[in-house]
Amino acid sequence: MAIDIRQQLPGDPISATQRAVTPVMDGMQGSQILAIAASVRNMAAEGHAICNLTVGDFNPSQFPVPASLVEQIQKALADGQTNYPPSDGMPVLKEAISDFYAAELGLNYGPEGVVVCSGARPVLYGTWRLFVQPGDKTVSFLPSWNVGYYAHLNSSDHHYVRTSPETNFFPTVEQVREVLPGTRLIALNSPLNPTGTVIDPEVLRGIAQAIVEENHRRGDSPPVMLMYDQVYWMLTTEAHPHASPVQLVPEVAPYVVHIDAISKAFAATGLRVGWAVMPPYLQPKMKGLIGHMGAWAARPEQIATAWLLRHPEVIREYHAWMKAEISTRLDTVYQGIIAMRDAGLPVDAIAPQGAIYLSFRVDLVGRGFDSNEAIRAYLLEEAGMAVVPFQAFDLPEDSGWFRISIGAVSTSELGPLLERLESAIRRATKS
Repeated sequence: MAIDIRQQLPGDPISATQRAVTPVMDGMQGSQILAIAASVRNMAAEGHAICNLTVGDFNPSQFPVPASLVEQIQKALADGQTNYPPSDGMPVLKEAISDFYAAELGLNYGPEGVVVCSGARPVLYGTWRLFVQPGDKTVSFLPSWNVGYYAHLNSSDHHYVRTSPETNFFPTVEQVREVLPGTRLIALNSPLNPTGTVIDPEVLRGIAQAIVEENHRRGDSPPVMLMYDQVYWMLTTEAHPHASPVQLVPEVAPYVVHIDAISKAFAATGLRVGWAVMPPYLQPKMKGLIGHMGAWAARPEQIATAWLLRHPEVIREYHAWMKAEISTRLDTVYQGIIAMRDAGLPVDAIAPQGAIYLSFRVDLVGRGFDSNEAIRAYLLEEAGMAVVPFQAFDLPEDSGWFRISIGAVSTSELGPLLERLESAIRRATKS
C-alpha cells in the first residue's frame, strides 16, 4: 500500500514555502503569458470558440517541422545514438553551426566559439550567470520577453528603458549611450518578441559602436556585454533583413553573445536544440556552466540538426513555404485591423517585419475600459480573440498594446475572427 504523503504536508503551504526556499525564489513570479494561455485552454475545453493568438509556439498540424529533420532523428536513434553528448555539443553540430554562420551571416567564429544546449533558454540564462553578480547594473528595453525574470533570478540592479512605436519598439542610440555607464549586461532581441519588428541596421551599428567606445574607456575594468537574442532571425521579411552587431562593427565581437536555436526557424520548439555563438575566449566558461546544469540537447536531435544545417537547399525550400504561411496569416490580420482603423475604429497595428508576431493596439482605455487587462478579457469574451497584453513583457502602462502570435492558428480561422473583432469593437465604442 502506497503512503499518502499529502497527510504529512504542512497545513499552510504558503508559509511553508517561504520558510523553505530562498528569498529570490520566493519572489519569483510565474509567466503571465503561460497563465493567460492556461485560461484560454480552459475556456476552449468548455466549448467556447477561441482563436488562440497567445503562446509563441506552433501547432504541428499547421507548421510541421521539416520532414527530413524527423527522418534524420529517427535514423540517429536507429543507429544507436542514445548516449551522452559532449557537454558543449556534438562536434558535428558545432562545426555545422560555425559553417552556417560563416555562410549566412559572414561571421567566422569556428566551432570553438559555439556552445550547444537544450533550446535557447540555457545559454540565455548562462549569459546572465557568466557576467552578472548580485547588484550589477543590467539593461533591457521595453517591451521585451522574460528579461525581468532573469534579472530577478540574478539579483541584478535592472534598468528598463522604454521605447515607442515610432522606433519600432527599439531603443535609439542615444538611449543606449545614456545607460551604458556602469552597465555589465545589455539584453537586445531582434526580430523582437513581442512586437514582430526588426531593428534598423544603422541603429544597431550605432549601439555596437557605443559599446566598443564604452569598453575602450573602461580599460581593464569589467566590460559591458551585449546578449543578442536572434532566435527569429531566419523569419524576417525581405524588406527588413536581419543583421548581427558583429557584422556591422567587427570590433564589438569580444563583447557579444549570440543566442539562437532551431525552435522558431524550423517550428521545432519541442525538439530543444539551441546554441550560443560567442567569443572563443569565453566558450569554456559557458561550456562548464551548461555541463553542470545538464542542459544538453539530445544526441539524435543534435545529429539531425547538423545534417539540416549542412543542406541549405532543404532550408531554402522549407523557409519559402514557412515564411509564406506566416506572411499570409500576419498580413491577413494586419490588413483587417488597418481596414478597421481606416473605418474610424480605435485600433492600430504595425506592419509585420519578422518572427510570428504582430503588434496590435486597441485604444479603449478611458473609453469604458480602465486597463489592458479589461480590454483583453473583453476581446476574449466578446470576440473569442485571445491575445497577450504588453504588460506580460514588462511594459507597465495601460497603453492598449497587445501581442498577436499566429503560429498555432489556421488561415481559415482568421476571417471569422476579424468579423467578430470588428463587431466587438463597434459594440464597445457605442456603449
